[in-house]
Amino acid sequence: MRNIRLLPLAAVFATAACGSLPPVPEPDPTASPSAVVAPECPPPGVRITADRGDAAAGYREISLHLTNCGSTEYALRGRPEITVLDDKQQPLKVTVGKSIHYPAEPRRMTLKPGQGTSAVLSWHHIVTSGTVQTGAELEVAPVKGAPAQLVKLPEPMDLGTTGKLDTSAWL
Repeated sequence: MRNIRLLPLAAVFATAACGSLPPVPEPDPTASPSAVVAPECPPPGVRITADRGDAAAGYREISLHLTNCGSTEYALRGRPEITVLDDKQQPLKVTVGKSIHYPAEPRRMTLKPGQGTSAVLSWHHIVTSGTVQTGAELEVAPVKGAPAQLVKLPEPMDLGTTGKLDTSAWL
């Protein structure tokens, strides 16, 4: 075990006075010592994010993660309401339907503060004829009628020309 000596506090201040260390800043008298800046928690008290997803042979999936970042319980039942946006934040013509890969019906759940759940978006990257659609961001409401929030995608959503996107219920 190493023997470590701590420099007395007076020596630190003396060294700082000689100019070899930067001065210690004065504390802000108006700041609360326990104040912590928390990340924004959008209404209605949940935060939605998207992961990188997975792709294989034209089939694509990404997960949406909903976290109760509020201070009260959040009741949830249904599927996320999705609007796919292009790189100029304009809505794309995309039909959102029920997932055939995750067919479970919506169930009622209550998320305590800090708890979360996920839903899976899936699509086939098929290019036949027409315009290839690429989503850059999503507007996502936890359920129909709830406030939507902008969700950044880690990678563009290559929807092909089908204009179809499937979503699971919140799992």
